[in-house]
Amino acid sequence: MSRKNGIISSVAGVLFIFILLSFFLPTPYMIMAPGVAQELSSMITVEDGYKEEIRGEFLLTAVSTQRARILDYIYIKLSKPSGIELDHISEHLPEGMNMEEYQELMDEFMLDSQNKAKAVAFQKAGMPVSIKNNGVMVAEVLKNGAAVGKLQRGDLIIAVDGQKVSRDTEAQELIQQREIGDPVTVTVDRDGEILDFTMETVPLHINDEPRPSIGVSIYSNIEYSFPREIYFHMQNIGGPSAGGMFALEIYNQLVKEDITRGRRIAGTGTIDLDGKIGPIDGVEQKVIAAEREGAELFLVPVENHEAALQAAGSIKVVAIESFDEALEYLMHN
Repeated sequence: MSRKNGIISSVAGVLFIFILLSFFLPTPYMIMAPGVAQELSSMITVEDGYKEEIRGEFLLTAVSTQRARILDYIYIKLSKPSGIELDHISEHLPEGMNMEEYQELMDEFMLDSQNKAKAVAFQKAGMPVSIKNNGVMVAEVLKNGAAVGKLQRGDLIIAVDGQKVSRDTEAQELIQQREIGDPVTVTVDRDGEILDFTMETVPLHINDEPRPSIGVSIYSNIEYSFPREIYFHMQNIGGPSAGGMFALEIYNQLVKEDITRGRRIAGTGTIDLDGKIGPIDGVEQKVIAAEREGAELFLVPVENHEAALQAAGSIKVVAIESFDEALEYLMHN
């Protein structure tokens, strides 16, 4: 074999190995693509509800995520397919947290959103709900955040800068009133011992906008007593972003009037106990998924409205700030 042929063979061999590895080697990026848009009537059943009388559908929407391989990364960067994005894994998986821990956290947030949705729907339907606030639970302390070495998983946050808090949103709002780098004092109950910790806020990027944070995941530690049973049948879906749609589906099964009015309605957004609808990630992918499944209307948090409009084709996008606002729109449009 000539030297030239040997060089060509070596180069070809290196290229072959690179191409082969590109099919298997992961990158530090996640592929964000349109996921499911699934009817909530198949996932939620209210005891003694009016499920059979409902003519339309509420749809849960989700983003499909998977680890990008080298070949995926190159393809997406070059072709820029519609509705598909690459996000660095650190934007979804907090540093220092493995995938199993992250999934457990998402399951906790899902349960929290289900309970809040039940409470909002029952109360709107005029049914009593017993709610006991036990403070704000620390679900996870993020590595390199301000709370590392101070707060711990399982701590109960009872005050921020001396102001008592009983809900996660109250704690978040008080912290986000500070400037990034400002000191904030957090009071916690740790196994019956009351402790104060002062730390400087660090930036947390939400919808590409830096907001002050102390670097913890939290949720409201609340005990509920509901007047009826509500059964959830779902798998492989986590996080809090379907809370608003859960509440609408539950309410629709609690009342005689069908608020869908025969329409196929998709949407997204977290929900708080006061009915406030909060922002989420991946709205572009969720709009595309909803439109693919024939939804004619998409309910979206105000903060995500512009991004949703840009991704929408023929589907009508409606911005909402609360459960009551969503209900008002559906009943009169």
